[in-house]
Amino acid sequence: MNAFDVASAGDAGQLIYWLRHGEQLLEVREDQQFRWLLLDGIVQSVLPRALPSEICLPHQRILQALMPAQARQVLHLGLGGGDMLRWLHHRYPDVQQTAVDLNAAILEIYQQFFRQEERPQLYCQDAFVWIKQAPIQYDLILVDLFCDDGSPAPLFQPATYQALQQCLAENGKVIVNLLPRTEQEWQQVHHLLSCCGEVRSLRVANYRNYLIWSEPKPEARK
Repeated sequence: MNAFDVASAGDAGQLIYWLRHGEQLLEVREDQQFRWLLLDGIVQSVLPRALPSEICLPHQRILQALMPAQARQVLHLGLGGGDMLRWLHHRYPDVQQTAVDLNAAILEIYQQFFRQEERPQLYCQDAFVWIKQAPIQYDLILVDLFCDDGSPAPLFQPATYQALQQCLAENGKVIVNLLPRTEQEWQQVHHLLSCCGEVRSLRVANYRNYLIWSEPKPEARK
């Protein structure tokens, strides 16, 4: 399988879906090897048609290495085309996955064009409201939320991380895919996430994205 070409994805392939949602433009394109989702011309998800569980985007390949050895309950805040849903379905036997996204069009696109064998619970709600009333605790929480040209304001507020801590299982892990506008935003999330464990971070090479994640504190691992 050839590598997916992110740089030319906005014009490549055949356009099979187009929707103007408020000020956002959503597109689904495909060729013989891939199907992909674009938001305002930026690639959000890629589905390799022959190997649907494979990961194509650079930050997702780093995410693979950050995953815990086991997870039974996984929460996705932000859905896109569900790339990590598909991959985690194959990584963890019997995993139960929940995805929350405020954009109903994204949920419909995922179900029509990208969903494969995985069968997550889907909620069309504000993720920051939803986590304050989450019904269970999760072994792994993936935060992948964006607005305009960066990450939404609640990602820089203490209340969000207090809610994440409450719905995180013992020895659980939170991973935030952040698109900071300033270095201060990255530092703020790094500081706030410390309520969930020991915090580590890295910047994705050649991208604006930072991956910031928590590891269980030593006393929690005993």
